[in-house]
Amino acid sequence: MGLVSATAYAATPPAASNPANNGQALEIAPPVIYLTASPGQTIKTQIYLRNISSGNLIVTGQANDFTASGEDGTPKLVLDNNAAPGPYSIKNWISPPAKLLIIPREIKTMTINMTIPADASPGGHYGVIRFTATPPELQGTGVSLSASLGALILLTVNGDIKDQLSVKEFSVNNGGSAKSFFESGPLNFVERFENTGNEHEQPTGQVAITDMFGKKIASVNVNVPPKSILPASIRKFDEPLDKSVIGNKRLFGRYHAKMNVTYSTEKKVLTASIAFWVIPYRLIAIVIAVLIVGFIGLRYLLRYYNRRVIARSQKGRRK
Repeated sequence: MGLVSATAYAATPPAASNPANNGQALEIAPPVIYLTASPGQTIKTQIYLRNISSGNLIVTGQANDFTASGEDGTPKLVLDNNAAPGPYSIKNWISPPAKLLIIPREIKTMTINMTIPADASPGGHYGVIRFTATPPELQGTGVSLSASLGALILLTVNGDIKDQLSVKEFSVNNGGSAKSFFESGPLNFVERFENTGNEHEQPTGQVAITDMFGKKIASVNVNVPPKSILPASIRKFDEPLDKSVIGNKRLFGRYHAKMNVTYSTEKKVLTASIAFWVIPYRLIAIVIAVLIVGFIGLRYLLRYYNRRVIARSQKGRRK
């Protein structure tokens, strides 16, 4: 069934210290749910929960909004129930899930009902169904034993969908410093995409790297497996150019990298290019210094040898 252990959200309070800490022992599938609906439509989806603890659990669920925390795509829960819903919120569209009693090792299905308002704006909307679990003997005590885990829901409302991504950055760096001249590898490609449309997007493609002679030396995948970029947000992706990609090859000279990705059902294309150099200048400087010292030393030895030969020749003549 593909259940996975989900991690607690950063915005969720940590679990209380208690011997009955099996309140955290849940697995959930799927961790991300993609849905499509029309305004005014009621839809259902299912979430599977498994109790991996040694005791019974009462599982409750609730809907929350979330936002992207930074540019790495980490979801950040909005736990303030008094906060006004954002333009992409689905929190108020989801009916409160029913409580479930799950015995050890049992898998149960929780059905989630969602009613799309008739005036819902087209495009992407999102939220999270968050679950907490408590042993039955602690129900009603006010003691919370579990950090929450949840399933992200990314919903597309049919209508005037505007797919619009742009490339904010395409660069290469070594140790986090983006530049075009490097002494050695490994290197790291960085792409930052801005979503100015109204739908969550999953750009995927490759960066192709060619050398100064136009020969392709490697390619790296961008956003594989696919992750979503939410509307009105920027998301960063990065890929290494190291031994896992080029093997034991040593980078030397000028290189050209071209990014080509597609997104949306219309297969829109984004491209960007950069050129960079890899020159081991310190090693070259050492080699040159050694050659210079060797050349000077050789000249000295030759002069010394010539003086010895001349001295011996003159001494022989005097005899």
